[in-house]
Amino acid sequence: MTAAVPIAPPAAATIAATIAAQLVLLGRLLGYPGADFDSTLESALAAVDSLHLLAFSKAVDALTQDAREELYTATFDVTPQCVPYASIHLFGEENFKRGEFMAALHSRFELLEFGTAGELPDHIAVLLRYASLLGESERRELLEFCLLGPLAKMTLMLAETHPYRFLLQAVDDVLRAHYPGLQPALSPLEQMRQHGICPTVSDGCNCAPLPDAAARTSVCIVDGPDDDIEERAAVRATKDPSPMIQPPTVATTHSTFQQP
Repeated sequence: MTAAVPIAPPAAATIAATIAAQLVLLGRLLGYPGADFDSTLESALAAVDSLHLLAFSKAVDALTQDAREELYTATFDVTPQCVPYASIHLFGEENFKRGEFMAALHSRFELLEFGTAGELPDHIAVLLRYASLLGESERRELLEFCLLGPLAKMTLMLAETHPYRFLLQAVDDVLRAHYPGLQPALSPLEQMRQHGICPTVSDGCNCAPLPDAAARTSVCIVDGPDDDIEERAAVRATKDPSPMIQPPTVATTHSTFQQP
């Protein structure tokens, strides 16, 4: 009887190539549906094991090209049901840090000669394709601090039967399969809201109440390597003035998109 020959696990390079290919395909599907949409979807179905991707495929197969474009535009572009820009989810729509974040991405893209296909650099479709170019540690960092949180929020914005909700869930399936246990870091916007500060001017943002006149808080968010989110609150009482109170610093440990 011939002894069974053990099957060697896939090499790290093979696994990395698989992840990269899946991210590229899913990123393309989250872009505007062009002439190569059907071929991209076919390739994604062959490369990605996800029931959510199958559901997305069934939902869009029945649509004409015009209907697909209208669906995409209604979902992501004109009065979007689902905001596809990561920086809005991370910082809030009116926060000036959005511009700094996108400028940093643009600089990184130039170093890698990576094109955005006409989209803003923080578009989820662009970031997924960009993630395919990164080394393992930097990809995990990008996912943790810039992608997982926005993807989760985008998914919740859409109805359970919406085709693009299925696609976003397929992205999550891939990320969870390759990076089990990886959780999104608390975004700067969420950290501000935890302390009762609303950095946006839009209606219906569901922020916690702003501090009253007795407590004024200022927040400084910095996005460089090993930067912290610093909070300083000066509590003033009319009868019994209190000294300045220094709350604990909430630190972020990520670096800013180091070149692989």
